[in-house]
Amino acid sequence: MKAMSEAVGRREANKQATRAALHQAAEQLFAEQGYEATTVAQITELAQVGERTFYRYFGSKEDLLADRALAWIGRLEDAIRRRPPSENSYQAVACAMTTLAGDLARDKPEHQAAIFGAQQPLALLHRVEPRPARRLEQAIAGALADRLGAELTAAVPRQASPEIMFEAQLVARVAVAALRTAILWQRNHTGTEGQGIGHLLGEAFTRLGQLAGHQ
Repeated sequence: MKAMSEAVGRREANKQATRAALHQAAEQLFAEQGYEATTVAQITELAQVGERTFYRYFGSKEDLLADRALAWIGRLEDAIRRRPPSENSYQAVACAMTTLAGDLARDKPEHQAAIFGAQQPLALLHRVEPRPARRLEQAIAGALADRLGAELTAAVPRQASPEIMFEAQLVARVAVAALRTAILWQRNHTGTEGQGIGHLLGEAFTRLGQLAGHQ
C-alpha cells in the first residue's frame, strides 16, 4: 500500500512538473515573439516534451492560456479575502481586481492582450469554462461571503446569512459588469490601448463609487 501511494505521488508530481514546464515555456515565448506567432511545436520544444504530451494536458494553446486565466480567478479570491478589514465589500473587490489586473498587464502583457483583447470579453475562457463570467461572479461572491461572515458573524465560510449573501452577490455582479465595461471600452475605442485594463477598471470602480455617493 505504501509503495502504491508513493508511485501515485510521483506520477502526480511529474504531471504537475510537466504542466508547469509547458506554462513556463509558453510564457517565455509569448513575451519574446507574441501570442499569435507562438506555436504548440515551439512551446513543446522549449519545454522539452513531445507534442502528444502537450495535448494530454491542453487541447490547444488557447486552452493553455485559458487555464492560466482561471488560475487568475483563484488569485483574485485570495486577494479579496486578504484586503484590510477597514474596507467595505465594494472597496475590497475594487482594490483587489485593479491591483491584479495591473499585475497581469505588467508581468504578462501578452496574456492580458490575448485574454482581454478577445473579440468577446472572457470568450477565451469558454474553452475550459462554459460560463466564465458566472464563474468569476461566483468566485468574487464566495470570497466576500467568507470575508463578511468572518467579520460580522464569525460564521463558517460560505454559510453566511441571507443579508451577507445578498451584499456579496450584488457587489460581485457589479464588479463583473465593471470588468466587462473596461474590456469593451478598451477594445472599441482607439487610443485607450496604452491605458491598460487595470487603469480602465480602476476608472470604472471610481465612477461607480462617485455615482453611488450622489444618490
